[in-house]
Amino acid sequence: MLVLAALAALAMLNAGCATLTKGSTQTVTVDTDPSGAVCTLTRDSKPLAVVNPTPGSIPISKSSGAVSVICKKDKYLDAAGTMTSQFQAITFGNILFGGLIGVAIDAASGASHEYPALVTITLIPAQFPTLADRDTFFDRMRQTLLKEAAEVKQRIAKECNGTQCEKELAAAEAGTKAKLAEIEQKQALANVAGA
Repeated sequence: MLVLAALAALAMLNAGCATLTKGSTQTVTVDTDPSGAVCTLTRDSKPLAVVNPTPGSIPISKSSGAVSVICKKDKYLDAAGTMTSQFQAITFGNILFGGLIGVAIDAASGASHEYPALVTITLIPAQFPTLADRDTFFDRMRQTLLKEAAEVKQRIAKECNGTQCEKELAAAEAGTKAKLAEIEQKQALANVAGA
């Protein structure tokens, strides 16, 4: 049963990738954890769309230009990131945004100038009640990152060929290390009540 479920999921993923390559626009879903934020998308300093509230789906034109995303929610720090459409061997879709839940897109999709279909941005509370709450929050971020990174590495090992595999695995490892360092920095700077 597990094998059948995995094959069905893979078939749906491949079908989804195929549909994204057609046309000059695509739909991007923007979500936040927690939901209910307002996210503004811009490209080349020009507004593209506003998702209010998250989650929400919007059509955007395909382009080689990066899309900036800024999300705001009361009692949370603003979160910002850049959504690139450049064809890359691997992309940690949501990891680039400080959000850690989502899918990885790799060279097997055959897509170029495609943005991630789903972006989930994790919002950091403006203040944590206790040090333990802060540490639990960031520990969860680390665990999710490591799980997603392991999935990306497994996918690379299955789907790539030749010397490109080593480059993709090295990029995945470097991306994981950079994100772990970023999480560490955000934890150290997080505001804790009474601290």
